[in-house]
Amino acid sequence: KRGLLLRVSFDKLKSNQPKERVYIMQELKLTTHTKTGKLAGFKSLNTSVLENSYCSKMRAKDSICKSCYAANMEKAYKGLRINIQANGDMLSSRILERHELPRINELAFRFHSTGELINEIHMVNFINIALDNPRTRFVLWTKRNDIVQKTLAKRSLPDNFKLVFSNAKLDSKDIKPPKHFIKVFSVYSKKNPTEAAINCHSKCQDCMICYSDNDITNVRELIK
Repeated sequence: KRGLLLRVSFDKLKSNQPKERVYIMQELKLTTHTKTGKLAGFKSLNTSVLENSYCSKMRAKDSICKSCYAANMEKAYKGLRINIQANGDMLSSRILERHELPRINELAFRFHSTGELINEIHMVNFINIALDNPRTRFVLWTKRNDIVQKTLAKRSLPDNFKLVFSNAKLDSKDIKPPKHFIKVFSVYSKKNPTEAAINCHSKCQDCMICYSDNDITNVRELIK
């Protein structure tokens, strides 16, 4: 069973007295968001940005990642750091068994409120989580179009799994979502919104543009 201790007894060398060795079964850790934040009422599954080489490279560039709030949070909160680093290791190292996949009871669920895809195995595990929880709508924000395209060239995206392309360019003009993506999420500076019509203002649960079927393809938010 998930989350239980697996206990294995073994005989000590040259002794008839058995000893007990304890192994802890690894489990993916979900994040429950605070009542006051943008994602109030949501749960999400996250990975580390500090341990992700792509994220480290992007933070050094002139992109929205330069203002990464997730990196600061991860440095500040040890418990969060331990959990999401373990999630990343688990999700990217192998295809998980069905009993290792989390059971999701929410109608809408976010992959990566912090973090980024690491490799194709990571994406396949997200697909399998969606397949195993068909009543939930999963949404993934990602800049890793390369990983998405390579993965979906070999398998299908479940109907309850939607992709939002996270635009790395600050103050961008509207762009067309890449193949398999339903929306593009872009961030704008308060000084230079390029006359963009900001349509991301409130808490996600009060808006749900990104989690529902609609004709909006470009979601625009002012930088925090």
